[in-house]
Amino acid sequence: MMGSYLVMIGILMIISGFFLIFTASFDGSGKSNRGDEHTSIPYGDDFKTSFQGRNNEVRGGGIIMLGPIPVIIGSDAKSTRTLVILAIFLGVLYFLIFM
Repeated sequence: MMGSYLVMIGILMIISGFFLIFTASFDGSGKSNRGDEHTSIPYGDDFKTSFQGRNNEVRGGGIIMLGPIPVIIGSDAKSTRTLVILAIFLGVLYFLIFM
């Protein structure tokens, strides 16, 4: 009985995800890349000087859950530490639901 509810919730989440992706594709339509200094794309010498003094470091990571076993990929220590905590939570949640 509980399994059928979980299946329906999963199907509804997938359908809502497709709907959100579809509606988000219309959000940027009609906008150009020309605008203020944050939206325009610099060329030539402007490209070199426009990014000086900015912190362009990108950080991130991801978790691949293979059943209860997490595979964690992170670009720095802080994001990896956060993902480890999330992986422990997801592993405990997995055991509570399926065991």
